[in-house]
Amino acid sequence: MSLHREVRFEVYRHMVATGAAPTVEELSDAVGAPETDVEAALRRLGADRQLVLVPGTTKIWMAHPFSAVPTLFPVRAGDTTYRANCAWDAMAIPALLGRDAETETRCPDCSAPLRLVTRDGELEPTDAVVHFAVPPRRFWVNIGFT
Repeated sequence: MSLHREVRFEVYRHMVATGAAPTVEELSDAVGAPETDVEAALRRLGADRQLVLVPGTTKIWMAHPFSAVPTLFPVRAGDTTYRANCAWDAMAIPALLGRDAETETRCPDCSAPLRLVTRDGELEPTDAVVHFAVPPRRFWVNIGFT
């Protein structure tokens, strides 16, 4: 397996296990490669849109559906809290994990409390509506805003 694939796999393995993004040092230790090679792999993954890096760095910002920074969409699954980038990603995390989860946030339109619960792979009934402010074909124009 190529180094960039090993790094990508390790990023996701680490995020699933901990709810946080790994550092370059942690990735270097996990894949047994020099930090400079890991940084090059991260830059390639960023250029290929497989990860989103903090601009101008090799720090991970997003590994969809996970966020490495605090967001308005915390996803609690068991003892771990993950950070989703948006409501859509908050639904993807339990699907990816194959676990029950819940997200408590606020409606971006009216600020009413919003609770999204996934049990046995199904979203519990809710009257919530997901609205995409940006058409999917334009997500990558500014993925941080999207």
